[in-house]
Amino acid sequence: MKLPLLILALFFSALGNSNLFAQIFTPVESEPEYANFVPNPGFEEIARTYCRWNQNGRKYMEDIDSWDSPTETTPDLLSTRAKSTCWSNPKKHSNGKQSPRNGDNMAGIKVYGKGGTDTFWHEYIMVRLDSTLKPGVKYYAEFYTMRSVKSELGSNNIGLAVSDTAIATRDRMPLFLNPVVNSQDIVKSRWNFWKKISGVFEVSQEMNYILIGNFYHDDKTKIFEFPEGEGGAYYYIDDVYVRRAKPEENLSPKPPRSISPPPKIILKKAEIVSTKEIKLDSIDYKVGNTITLDNIEFEFDKAVLLPRSKMELSKLVDIMTDYPHLGIMIGGHTDNIGSDEYNLKLSKERAKSVVEYLVDRNVEPERLKYEGYGSSKPIASNSTDTGRAINRRVTFTVIRN
Repeated sequence: MKLPLLILALFFSALGNSNLFAQIFTPVESEPEYANFVPNPGFEEIARTYCRWNQNGRKYMEDIDSWDSPTETTPDLLSTRAKSTCWSNPKKHSNGKQSPRNGDNMAGIKVYGKGGTDTFWHEYIMVRLDSTLKPGVKYYAEFYTMRSVKSELGSNNIGLAVSDTAIATRDRMPLFLNPVVNSQDIVKSRWNFWKKISGVFEVSQEMNYILIGNFYHDDKTKIFEFPEGEGGAYYYIDDVYVRRAKPEENLSPKPPRSISPPPKIILKKAEIVSTKEIKLDSIDYKVGNTITLDNIEFEFDKAVLLPRSKMELSKLVDIMTDYPHLGIMIGGHTDNIGSDEYNLKLSKERAKSVVEYLVDRNVEPERLKYEGYGSSKPIASNSTDTGRAINRRVTFTVIRN
């Protein structure tokens, strides 16, 4: 950068308006053959400005022209058009110092952080390109990102991937695609300093969509902890650009290959498993699957959950978070000590206590049912203490997915 431009950049930065400098001095590509294929690249074209964060998933994204969420996670629209008291106004989180790189709007995604199961929460944004990417042609892609100062972590692996078709999952699990452009270094930017992530690539088949987010497992993602903030690694995205590469632009090194975790376990029909044998996050849940929660305990002869039960139930909360369409039936079971009427009542009250625990942790009540079976469904002999202990259990059965 020449000295006069450097002085101007420092001047605008000191005023808290470094984004204004970017607007004035960012080169505009005027050659038609190198036009941007990305519609609404700066998220400026919207149907409405939200005051809050995304609570409606894809319905929320419908108000951002052309962009979508490929998973059931909740990317956000941040806008300086929103009132200064609104969560969605980025200046609210940064003492007025963070704002879009250009214009009024930008997207916000979490790329690392606890959201459900121990495959951590990744959010993505997706758009259909105005022109199909074809094999044998070099393409240039870039986007700008900045860590929100309200975020406690910095992360690498903020990348751009391509797809031939639209991706639309019914869960909130990460996408393990091979990005064509990726940040190998942790993006630690503070305040209003945007980092450009860019590269030149080719495709092996026709591609129509691009996606932005973290496409790697968390054990392959580097993080940096800041002394302030919360909620994992949250990044703003702005000015997304994909075009034909110019003759002098050479292919960039390919980012590391993204390795998917092992496939989920598919249970046999009517097979009943327990959490002693299998982890809750390793199952591909199907209607009819029944799982015994082996570490659920109650006060003697009562429906009051003991504190040591809550670790097991928190894992079930994670499953319900990551699979938002999952509906389950909680079942309570007892041994055969006592009358059938008493056991039926106690088992139903215990199942209800589990449901109330889940609802208290923001699992939607309409996704939950409960029933007590008393001693009518033993899985071990009631003639021994060990067998009776096994029969005193809580299960959940998938009734909707």
